[in-house]
Amino acid sequence: MKSSANLVLDLRRPKKDGSYSVCLRVVHDSTSSYIILDYSVHKEHWDTENFQITKECKKYSNLVRINNSLTKKRLEAADMIEKLTASGELQNLTIADLKARILNQTEKVTFREFNQKIVDELKVAKKLGNAGCYEQAQRFLDKHTNSKELTFDDINYKLLKSLESKHLSKENSLNSLSFYLRTIRAVYNRAIKEGLASRDAYPFANYSIRETKTVKRAIRKSDIDSIRDIKLEKDSTLWHARNLFMFSFYNIGMNFADMALLKKSNLIDDRMVYARAKTGKNYSVKLTQPAKDILALYLKDQKKDDFIFPIIKRKELELQLKDLQNERKNYNNYLKKIAKKLKIEANLTFYVARHSWATIAKDLNVPISVISEGLGHEDIKTTQIYLDSFDADVIDKANQMISGS
Repeated sequence: MKSSANLVLDLRRPKKDGSYSVCLRVVHDSTSSYIILDYSVHKEHWDTENFQITKECKKYSNLVRINNSLTKKRLEAADMIEKLTASGELQNLTIADLKARILNQTEKVTFREFNQKIVDELKVAKKLGNAGCYEQAQRFLDKHTNSKELTFDDINYKLLKSLESKHLSKENSLNSLSFYLRTIRAVYNRAIKEGLASRDAYPFANYSIRETKTVKRAIRKSDIDSIRDIKLEKDSTLWHARNLFMFSFYNIGMNFADMALLKKSNLIDDRMVYARAKTGKNYSVKLTQPAKDILALYLKDQKKDDFIFPIIKRKELELQLKDLQNERKNYNNYLKKIAKKLKIEANLTFYVARHSWATIAKDLNVPISVISEGLGHEDIKTTQIYLDSFDADVIDKANQMISGS
């Protein structure tokens, strides 16, 4: 049923003098609701065709002004429905939401409140990496706005330019700015869908999120081999860091958060089956022998739902997220110590394993489209065209070749 708003008498509730309230009858999603206005008349004094009080009504002295006011309310309501229809927002609104829009009573939820709602949902879904991204975006906003409580109306073009200026003035990277602003944009887009922000005021329609090509972070295969072969004290922090780095490399540059969340139950028939924490995309990676050798160091006496690697140690979701954030930083520092021992000049982090896997794969003439599929780079349009033609066997063979098994 088409949504509409028309002036009618509320015949459900007669007043003591026998008159009925003039109201806006809002119809949406096969449901109707009433917005009571300030006037009431008897039925014989209401013109149902022209939506106005007839001149025979002696209850009000200035009928022209009153009828003009009623017409204005009807046209404003109809205009609101038209705007919401054109923007695509109307289909996501309940009739209560639509009434609130017409009355200009849309709840002013702050960005922080709505962002926290998303964070809470992600934590319940155990998507701790994603939750951390949204929390980082809030800290970014707080840092540059003195922790001001921002409504979605406050997030405008002027604010975005101010955030950009302040971030870059500290010699921070353009790509980190892009990360924060893309997360803020995702929150704003969802707020629009839930009727808490207006598409008409969408600040990203005029503001372009910029980024630069990522500086190459790969290291040579000989450096990978040196990391693999370095003698380290068993169970030391550096020993664990080396094992995790190599496990990441052997598994297509597996993300640190995904390794942290990996459980024995994810190991099925010589494959590692999991959903990436960042994107939710499902992965099924055949375990190479070097990867199995590392797993064997950790799987002894573990239960099905135990985390395999010593990263997340606590049970509460909030504390698990803190474990993940703290240990990522710690382990990257351990890798830097390994790099120093081996005189590797690169800034060694877990992300280097991912870059190195892709670079070594390219050097071995693995097709770019296979590399893209292995890394899950769904945003690389020039290679995505060919991805559907490659199945898991192709990627498994490429990974075995790169891992040297």
